[in-house]
Amino acid sequence: MSDLDFSKALSVSELNVYIKDRLEEDFFLSSLLLRGEISNFKSYPSGHCYFTLKDSQSTVSAVIWNTYAGKLDFHPKDGDEVLVHGRISVYPPRGSYQLSIDHMELFGLGAELIRLQKLKEKLQKEGLFDASRKRKLPRFPKKVAVIAGKDSAGLRDIEVNLLRRFPLVELAVFPALVQGKQAPEDLRRALVLAKDSGSDVLILARGGGSSEDLSAFNDEAVVRALASYPGPIISAVGHEVDVTLCDLVADVRVSTPTAAAVLAVPDKNELYQDLDEALMRLGNAIEADLRRYKGQVEQLSSRSFFLRPETLYSSKREKLGETLRRLLLGVNRQILSKKENAKTLEAKLSAMNPYEVLRRGYSITEDESGKPITSVMSLREGQRLKTRMKDGIITSEVLSVTED
Repeated sequence: MSDLDFSKALSVSELNVYIKDRLEEDFFLSSLLLRGEISNFKSYPSGHCYFTLKDSQSTVSAVIWNTYAGKLDFHPKDGDEVLVHGRISVYPPRGSYQLSIDHMELFGLGAELIRLQKLKEKLQKEGLFDASRKRKLPRFPKKVAVIAGKDSAGLRDIEVNLLRRFPLVELAVFPALVQGKQAPEDLRRALVLAKDSGSDVLILARGGGSSEDLSAFNDEAVVRALASYPGPIISAVGHEVDVTLCDLVADVRVSTPTAAAVLAVPDKNELYQDLDEALMRLGNAIEADLRRYKGQVEQLSSRSFFLRPETLYSSKREKLGETLRRLLLGVNRQILSKKENAKTLEAKLSAMNPYEVLRRGYSITEDESGKPITSVMSLREGQRLKTRMKDGIITSEVLSVTED
């Protein structure tokens, strides 16, 4: 027989409860800060979330109750690297321990993505990404400013393609750091210089890279400086899958520096071709006009007017002759009428002529000045008078004046 006292044996539940009490009373295990990767994440209608927290060698079961899950500022998913705070607890029915989490946040790149998303939402609410702010690129820029890494392949691509496509363009290059802690400040410095260069277009360029490499182009101060730039901006940062905040605030976004150069200036060969086509269209239009005008001239030249020009004025001559005839008739009538009027007036004037009265046996007495005497009151004794008769003049002297 065994010497064991089975009367003192614990039940499984008592053991699990004992372990639970001991673990939860442990100071170290009651406040843990862990880092790990989420896997097998499940969220239930109750709001509780269960998952496994793991690293390269081990795993631990974890739970975050709905009280704390509702306060998370992100949506956890498998593969997220997180930083958690919690305590070790035991679930007695199964005798398993788990990590009970009261705080969780993204760690490393995940945390940066959250920060970037919040900044993006903030700037978007301010309207910095609105389509109404986008400006049209000039078709023939005289000067193009370029901000890119010094001696970078992207900068060389831009220079080569700009000058190859449009040799008339002037380049203003402002090298800047495009990666590292000093990059945001250096990019803002280059933007100030570009702003004062009087350029028509700005190209902001950088080759592809990881999200960390492109962080300078998500810097808030850089984005705001770019938003205040006075001219159109082409952003060529990263590749097609990488979209930075500088891409969103720029007027146009392309995936490569080469594409930025192609977009910034026209291709001289295409311009030559356009000119050739325009000259051809112009020549065809001129020839068509000449043919049309020639046809119109031929059509007009076959008309009687051009064949017999005298027909243009023969009818006018007849009309002019008729008008002249009527004019002469009218003038003659006017002359005859005036003559008749003159005779009538002459007869009236003759009848009123005092000398005509003399012919009928009357006489006119005048003073020495030839003024007719109309009243004896105008005479005086001794005054000499002339009496005009039809056949002569009698000179007399007033001896006396008698009034009637």
